[in-house]
Amino acid sequence: MPIRDEQKRRINREQLSLLNTGAYNREEIISKERVLLNIETKANIYIDVPFQVDYGTNIHFSGNFYANTDCLFSDIGDINFGKDVKLGPRVQIYTVNHPVDPKERLERGLVIASPVNVGDNVWIGGGTIINPGVTIGANTVVGSGSVVTKSLPANVLAAGNPAKIIRNI
Repeated sequence: MPIRDEQKRRINREQLSLLNTGAYNREEIISKERVLLNIETKANIYIDVPFQVDYGTNIHFSGNFYANTDCLFSDIGDINFGKDVKLGPRVQIYTVNHPVDPKERLERGLVIASPVNVGDNVWIGGGTIINPGVTIGANTVVGSGSVVTKSLPANVLAAGNPAKIIRNI
C-alpha cells in the first residue's frame, strides 16, 4: 500500500533538492539515496543525479538496480523493481492518472494510482515513458524512446509509441 504522508513528501523533496546539486561524491550519493528512498536491501542501488520523485517511499527494490541521469519516478502508487534492473537516462515512470470524464475530473479532482511492476533483469532504454498499471516481464528489453501503455510479457524486445513487441528474446 503506497505511503502518502505529505510531511514526509516535503522533507524528501528538500533532501532530493540538496542531493541533486551534484555536490556529493558517489559514496555520499548512495548513502543519501538509501535514506531518501528507504532502501533496506543490501544490494547495490544507484540512481544518477539529478532525478525526481513524488515521495520516494513508494519505490521498492529487490536487488541490484541502476538508473542513469534525469529519471522521473511519479510514485503516488508503488513502483516495484525486480533484481538487476537498468534504466537509461530520462526514463519516466508514472503511477498516477486522472479520470477521463471531464465532469468527474473537474468536480472531484480524483487521482487514480496504479502500481508499476518491473521484473528481474529488465533493461529500459533512455527516454522511455511507462504508464500507470504496467507490468514489464523478466528479461524484457524496452527500446529507447518507447511509450509503454500496456503490460509486456517476459523475454521480449519491445519498442515504439505505443510500445509493441518486436521479437522474442
